[in-house]
Amino acid sequence: MKHAYSCSRQLSGYCFRSGQVSLEYCLGGRLPVITKILPAILLLLPLSVCAADAQNQFLNLLNTITLTRSGVSLKSETSESNTVPGVGWTPPANVEWIQHDFNASGDRLCDAADGFCAGWLETATQECRNNFKLGGSPEDVRSRRDYESCAYDMVFRPYISMETTRTTLAPSQDQKDTAARLRESGWDQPTSQPVTFRSASDIPDPIVEASKEGMFAAIDWLGNYGPLRVYLVGNDLPIAEKLVEDFCEWNYPRDQSEQTEICLQGDQGEGIREMAYIYPGCNGFQQSSWFLDQPVQSFVHNPCADDNNQHSTAESELLNDKRVNAHEYFHVYQAAHKVYRSHGGDGFGWSTTRWVEEGVAIYFEQAISERMGWQDTVALDNRVKEDLISMKSFLARFPGISIRDVDSEAQTERLNSYCGNQCIGALQYEFGHIAFRYLENKASQEKILFDYWDAASEHGWADAFELVFDQSVTNFYTEFEAFLLLSVDEQLTEFGISP
Repeated sequence: MKHAYSCSRQLSGYCFRSGQVSLEYCLGGRLPVITKILPAILLLLPLSVCAADAQNQFLNLLNTITLTRSGVSLKSETSESNTVPGVGWTPPANVEWIQHDFNASGDRLCDAADGFCAGWLETATQECRNNFKLGGSPEDVRSRRDYESCAYDMVFRPYISMETTRTTLAPSQDQKDTAARLRESGWDQPTSQPVTFRSASDIPDPIVEASKEGMFAAIDWLGNYGPLRVYLVGNDLPIAEKLVEDFCEWNYPRDQSEQTEICLQGDQGEGIREMAYIYPGCNGFQQSSWFLDQPVQSFVHNPCADDNNQHSTAESELLNDKRVNAHEYFHVYQAAHKVYRSHGGDGFGWSTTRWVEEGVAIYFEQAISERMGWQDTVALDNRVKEDLISMKSFLARFPGISIRDVDSEAQTERLNSYCGNQCIGALQYEFGHIAFRYLENKASQEKILFDYWDAASEHGWADAFELVFDQSVTNFYTEFEAFLLLSVDEQLTEFGISP
């Protein structure tokens, strides 16, 4: 597989990282489920369970976590301290600890005197041991990209979470001014202006129609926010060049030629070009140009291609196009509900935590697939099962890591320095999806898809969580972490799914 240097592969999709993108999200498309379960990990997973007393076990686990996670209580709003959760972790046998000091900066990421937080399982190949490098040099980063599958032969010591208070900051004057301007423009209200599509001529018609079906189904349910333009990029570079020009003109002020030129010659323009010649595709990004006098939104999508860089019109691929477009429209909907924006950083509470951004978009994918009859109950339940199994494997290799660790950019950057995009991606997608599925049992779909976002627009994501779901986000984390200690069968029973 070829890689684009500006494209970052995560567990559940791809995301273009661009300095000019004001809001960007990874694609909702799924990579193939990892079917290789390591022997050492299998030993840590429940093999069979009896779910009859699942609720009692859950309550006991909740009490255990409440007592063992330092500083956190269901009845307390204090922040957690910089300590390892008491999960009774024991490393697998015969781990070869990698001589890389994660604690060299003075910030303790794991509780190891030598700072050796990561190691090779005995199943790891010599090729992985020789070529996969930890560290921050360009060569180290390239080695991790080239040998990314080697990460599945590693195990980490329990992660020490970063201390945070999760207090939503008062909006700055800049944020207040932006909010007033955006509301006056109708940014946060449905528009009568229809979504427009710009499709490359080399994309087969069935893919274009499936993409439109997914987009229109989401608009019909959530409302028509925008103005929105959708770009469907094919595999022909000269054709893609026309989409680059249209995108940059749509998203940047014509009287600021420097910004438009940056878009055309580098940044997102180059990202769109790479979509045309880097395969197998499945790349994309969402753009919110809220800074324009007449703000607009965009979604750019390169449908998946095969090893010959050819698009497929198989039913499974068309289903994926429907889901991806619905998923990405939910990000447009989220962006429309974010009005307290600033060029200088929004402060805690106003930049939505990643597990909420992506987790609810996958939750919406599932919900709209059921609503539209795109998938039956068996297929939808299987997605839940796959994510729960994937999460068990993840927690065996990365103990102590939680969705609470990506609430701020500082936390996210710190976690990324520990275990990279595979951690961030899992928390955004699998963990985020299951968190909202769990939350649905406590609240309702209406609150998750509508009431929460109305509240978040005015109060920020963390305060809105407590207002709508009658529970602080910190207390929810404690409860959700207890749920994650249940076996997969018990978790499925909680969701009303047959194990």
